[in-house]
Amino acid sequence: MNFLKKIHRIIKNNVKKLNNIFKFNLSKKISAQKIVKKEKGFLFDFTINNYLTFHLRPKIHQDYFLESTCEIDEKIGIVIQGPIGTNFEFLKNSLKIYEKIFKNSIIVISTWDTEDCNKIKSLSNNDRVFVIFNKEPKKSLNNINHQILSTSRGLKYLLKKKVKYVLKLRADVRIYKNNLETFLVSLIKSFPPKKNNSINARIIVPSLNTYKYRLYSLTDIVMFGDISDLLLYFDEETYESGIKKFENLKESLLINDTPVVAEIFLCSRYINKIDKKIEWNLKNWWESLKNYFCVVDNNSLDLIWLKYEWEYEFKYSRTYAYKFARALDFQDWFSLYNESKNNWHLATSEHERYDIKQRLKNSL
Repeated sequence: MNFLKKIHRIIKNNVKKLNNIFKFNLSKKISAQKIVKKEKGFLFDFTINNYLTFHLRPKIHQDYFLESTCEIDEKIGIVIQGPIGTNFEFLKNSLKIYEKIFKNSIIVISTWDTEDCNKIKSLSNNDRVFVIFNKEPKKSLNNINHQILSTSRGLKYLLKKKVKYVLKLRADVRIYKNNLETFLVSLIKSFPPKKNNSINARIIVPSLNTYKYRLYSLTDIVMFGDISDLLLYFDEETYESGIKKFENLKESLLINDTPVVAEIFLCSRYINKIDKKIEWNLKNWWESLKNYFCVVDNNSLDLIWLKYEWEYEFKYSRTYAYKFARALDFQDWFSLYNESKNNWHLATSEHERYDIKQRLKNSL
């Protein structure tokens, strides 16, 4: 009998160890609720020095059951801009999810006439989702002119629909959080920008690709704001024309070792229009964040971006191996807004610096 008990104990202990390594029942109930409806696969966890946590998001709309109950007075639009290509099925399911969580919004897909137009037209319906096809501009650095044009044309389309606020997305981004419309509008109303004659409201962005020490690195992946402000942000002036207006710009497109490209170009151009000057230092960058923008956590939107090691849930925004995380989150921004003594300069007194090939020179 003692022998059998010993065998039973050994098996029981090993089952516990195996359950820590193999995660089989990923759709089980936790505190009376499932996270996802179903999941046929399983996970291995062989981590030794760290705790591994995980999060599942439904791939297809049939497995997504959240809905929004919020009501708003303002009319909201969503611009999904840029190329679609292999992201067609992903976008198709995103739109079905958005039918459940953006009930007060209309959506415009602004893409290129070089795409599979008939296929993409199938995504439209008469009252909620519209598709516009644009002629592609000439190729530019980081395809910045493509983003400017597709976003601007989508915004102008929504302007005719008398939309007040717009959420700007990409085809390879999906938002899962419900009741966002009231949340985003409430942020706009709760945090008015610094008084000026150029803009109406703050532009709200997630922490994804919004960096603390890279000058004017405001993400352009997801943005929410007053439609007139976003039209100013995505002014159809080309990159080639806009870049000529920057002083102290080197042939390498660097100012103070900061590359004036992609999202940095868009943000610095916008600040230049508002303040009529730009100083290319951390003080001015942080002051601009405090005055004109609002940064929320990625979790507030429950977003996924299927690009650049997307499996890492908190990339850029969490680190335990360095003095600071690269990305700002809402805690950072809110402290900045309230002029708290965060002393960010104690982690490093300089901004991220790049060489002529746009490679980071200093490890902060």
